[in-house]
This record gives sequence, structure tokens and C-alpha cells, in this order.
Amino acid sequence: MGSTSIEALRLHAGGYILDEWRQLPEGQFVDCGTGAGVLGVLLALELPGSRWCLVDARDRRCEMARRAVVAAGLTERVTVEHALVDEMARGEGRGGFDGAVARSFGPVPELAECALPLLKASGSLVVSVSASTAQHWQRMPLATRMGCEISGGWTTPYGSYLAVTRSGPIPPGVPRRRPARNRSPLG
Repeated sequence: MGSTSIEALRLHAGGYILDEWRQLPEGQFVDCGTGAGVLGVLLALELPGSRWCLVDARDRRCEMARRAVVAAGLTERVTVEHALVDEMARGEGRGGFDGAVARSFGPVPELAECALPLLKASGSLVVSVSASTAQHWQRMPLATRMGCEISGGWTTPYGSYLAVTRSGPIPPGVPRRRPARNRSPLG
């Protein structure tokens, strides 16, 4: 967290929330590459009926996220998974979430291919973006390769965000295994 105040983090996290997410009484959400769990925990607090799965590949980060979940009193509706997002998207998580968020996950093509298959029909991935990453998302073959499309972009005083929404079926074979993604990135 560094020197960033909790209030500043809360306001930044609030920018990820789509209006339709507030209408889901028991929405299922995933925080991809959660790290210490700050974003997912703050969003779970902002969306009181929601259920969250915080996913990270590093055990130490998962342990920090678990502590954050306990400290926030969210153990009834927030779980922490020590897993790779792409493995989750090829397994039980595939098509299982109303929404997904990611902050500092990694390269845009990697995030798109690993996280978008987690979405249910009409589910959305919301990411924080810079001007250059927003342009990268715009150039991605989302409709043809992922069954998704960019559904919006917005800026608040606390950050810039972009939403990608599932508009078609999850294509078979995605996400590809890491070597294939490295050889031929999605975008």
C-alpha cells in the first residue's frame, strides 16, 4: 500500500464498480492477481451482497489477502484462492463470474486471455488503465478471439477504467497454455 491512504484506495476501488453490479443481489466476482487483497476486499465492502474470490499465484500474497479478509470481517462471502488465473479459467471458474477486476495483473494480452473466460454471459471485466494500456485494449481482437467487446471507458479523479463485456460464447481452447500465449500473444 505504501503511503497511499485507505480513503484514497477506497475511492480508487469505487471506480471499478459498474452500475449493473450494484443491481446484482448476490453477484459472483473475482479479483485476478489480487496481491494483498486490497482491491477485492474494498469492493466486497462496497457491494455488500456480493461474493468474491481473490486469486493470486503467490502463496505469500494469498496469506496477506486472507488476513485482510479476516480483518474486514468478510470470511462469509470472500474466499482466497492460491491459483493461476488461467488454470481457474480452464477449470471450475470458467464462465462462473458476473464480474472480474484486475489491477497490475500484467500485460494486456495475458490478462485478456486469462480473465475473460471467467465471465458469465454479459459479465464484465473492469481494469484500471493508462492512456497506452487503453489503446492496447482498443487494438485487441476481443470480438473474434474472445467473444467480448469493450463496453465502456471512464475517468474519475482517482483513476481511469475500462470495461470489457462478454458478448458471445467463450471460445474453445482459451486460455491457451502459457508457452502458446508467449509465442503468439492475443493482441
